[in-house]
Amino acid sequence: MKILVVGGTRYFGIPMVNTLLKKGHEITIATRGNSKPIFDDPVEYVVMDRMDSASVKETLGGKYFDLIIDKIAYSSNDVKALLENVSWDRHIQISTCSVYSKKHADITEDEFKPEEYELHWIDRIKNYEETKRHVQ
Repeated sequence: MKILVVGGTRYFGIPMVNTLLKKGHEITIATRGNSKPIFDDPVEYVVMDRMDSASVKETLGGKYFDLIIDKIAYSSNDVKALLENVSWDRHIQISTCSVYSKKHADITEDEFKPEEYELHWIDRIKNYEETKRHVQ
């Protein structure tokens, strides 16, 4: 399986990538270029600015992956830039509980119904205050 891992060079990304490699998958790592660990088997590294759609298109435009594992999206526009420029069958977006408001810190997955929320494409930097209001 051809797998694109966006992030994956730190923390739990390293053992995750090594496990995927041991299972015989072909891995491409897309990063900002700040970290380049040595994995158990060869991987393809690509450097891009995932917040810039033109950078994503230049780096990955027209490429196909069976699976995308996205570990570092900071805003919905980061996801949009990737999905507009790459072809894929499956996409896994990994986030943290920090996206939930403090009053819902103990929310469980079955309590959150994403289909009940309207999708808003939001830029992390330009709309920081707006995003902050949505989270609180």
